[in-house]
Amino acid sequence: MKTTLILLVALTAFSLTTRAQKFDVPMNYVLQTDADFAMYEPQVITTADWLQQTGWKDKRDKRRVARLFILAWVQGAHNVSITINKAVNDLSDQNPELLFTYTSQYAKFAIQHKTDFDKNTANLVALRAMIAKYNIEESHKKDDDVEKLIEINKEGNLASWITTDFK
Repeated sequence: MKTTLILLVALTAFSLTTRAQKFDVPMNYVLQTDADFAMYEPQVITTADWLQQTGWKDKRDKRRVARLFILAWVQGAHNVSITINKAVNDLSDQNPELLFTYTSQYAKFAIQHKTDFDKNTANLVALRAMIAKYNIEESHKKDDDVEKLIEINKEGNLASWITTDFK
C-alpha cells in the first residue's frame, strides 16, 4: 500500500512537470482581427495557467515572452475589457508580477465565461489567483495590501469587499 502511494505521488509529480515543460509560448502571432483574437483564446488560457504555475525566478525569458503575449492579447481583444484600478495597482506595487497574474486570470475567466460573464466574479477569481500566487511565491516581497486581502478572503468577505471597496 505504501509503495503504491509513493508510486502514485511520483507519477503525478512527473506528469505535472512534463506537462509544464511542454508549454510553448505563442510566437509570431498576429492579432489584428477579432478572428485572430478568438484563434488565440486557447493559448491565452494555457499561458495564464503556465504563468500561475511557474515561479517568478524560473524560466525568466519564457515568462517575459508569455507576459508580452498576454499583454498584447488583452490590449487588443474587443470582447475582453480589463480595468486596472487603484486597488490592483496597490496589490501589485511591491510585486509587479502579481499584475500579470491578475490580468491573465481575468482574461482566462472572461474567455471561459462568455455567456455567463460577471465582472465581480472575474475580479474575485483574479484576486484569489493573486493571493494564491503571493502565498506560494517564496521570492515575494511582503505587501501589507495583499496581507490585508488575504485576511479578507479568509474571513469569507472578499466578494463583498469587491462590490464595496474594490476601486
